[in-house]
Amino acid sequence: MTQTGTGSVVWITGRPSAGKSTLAQRLHQALRERGVPCCVLDGDAVRAALVPSPGYGSDERRSFYASLAQIAALLAKQNLIVLVPATAHSRSYREHARSVSPRYVEVYVDVSPEDAVERDGKGLYRAARQGSVRGLPGADAVYEEPLSPDVVASGGYDAAAIARVLGLVGSAP
Repeated sequence: MTQTGTGSVVWITGRPSAGKSTLAQRLHQALRERGVPCCVLDGDAVRAALVPSPGYGSDERRSFYASLAQIAALLAKQNLIVLVPATAHSRSYREHARSVSPRYVEVYVDVSPEDAVERDGKGLYRAARQGSVRGLPGADAVYEEPLSPDVVASGGYDAAAIARVLGLVGSAP
């Protein structure tokens, strides 16, 4: 974890359908209940808001995750806790985010590939199997698990992981 200033980037990574967004929303709620200035930069929501919409080729993903990291760091430098639920399937994407952030916490939502497929509310894995989606991390693209995350969560409802993150960003009860 890199430390300077009071803002932090909390990057929540994991396979698609692991529970990243759920965990981010629960963390957001806990931080707000404590009066901590925070925001969520959900990778899917940011991607949908950008014009033109970024694609999913390797260069486009590298550019998207670099931009997402820069935006998160910019907000963290304004003393916000920035929760970033985003797959960022390459370790290099997350290392870049770490390098530009004033303080960085990496959270790995660890679910088995089988559980991710079972939880797939968006139908991404099914679409990948059918060939209508290509390059899905954890399906036909590699998801590089973090080597030493600050926190490991078992899905989006892991209360112990939430407490650990709150402690790391200075908002523990």
